Amino acid sequence: MIAWYYLVILSSVVMGVSTIVEKYALKNQHATSFSASFSIVIALLSLLFLPFAKFDITALEFATIYLMSVLSATSYLFNARIYKHGSISVSTPVLSSLPQLFTVVLAFIFLGEKLSIIQYTAIAVLLGSTYIMLMPQKGPNKKQFDSGKYVYLLLSNTLIIATGGILMKYLLNAGVNLYAMFVLLEIFIALNMTMLISVKYNGIKEEISNLLTNKKVIISIALLSILYRILYYASLQLAYVSIASPLRNSVSVIITIIIGGIIFKEGGIKRKLVITAVMLLMVYLIIK
Repeated sequence: MIAWYYLVILSSVVMGVSTIVEKYALKNQHATSFSASFSIVIALLSLLFLPFAKFDITALEFATIYLMSVLSATSYLFNARIYKHGSISVSTPVLSSLPQLFTVVLAFIFLGEKLSIIQYTAIAVLLGSTYIMLMPQKGPNKKQFDSGKYVYLLLSNTLIIATGGILMKYLLNAGVNLYAMFVLLEIFIALNMTMLISVKYNGIKEEISNLLTNKKVIISIALLSILYRILYYASLQLAYVSIASPLRNSVSVIITIIIGGIIFKEGGIKRKLVITAVMLLMVYLIIK
């Protein structure tokens, strides 16, 4: 049987490539339209897992899955806008580190989990590192985002991701079948995105039109997304999530910053790598 860390590393590489391809694709696409089209493809691909799904789900669990789908749809949209209008070498480390910080805070508030002095110190350093990462730099090509609003969008998205993670942990602890949850979640996300684009734009016609026009890149990103999720879930069957998660984030962030920074010619890569290393170390101390 393949070792769990090979699965995590492969998942990280695929996830990093997927992020870079998405950033490239969004250069000439509308973020909302892209997210809606992407969600349809993911929903269709999720049906492949139906043979493994067991839908013995209570009404409360069903409602929780739908709430997760609302959060996920919002995160899809925020991610697309962030990658379209911001620096990938800033967005990726923040989106990989801060959600785990918010998860710790939410667990303390709702589950009464107390932390050590080292973990509280790590949280403080992580907050400081995030501020430095987002702080505008002087000189040409140093602007991190097209507008200041995308910084707040980035921070809001990390809270959404953390909340979704808490809800997923609740469902899995309650014994909900992983594949049933995955299928329902992706179908609900696609429905939510269709409703959103129907209110603000041209509805499902725009989704289909965008999908047909950009089918190669959208299907490629969807396949990459399915692949890195499957590999990661497989690794969690063999190892603790507290070990697999930081390894996955570390490799993916480094790949995205180095390759993405070179492709999109983002400045300050060495500085960002140093700050990223500090952030990932703090994440490790928090979840250790």
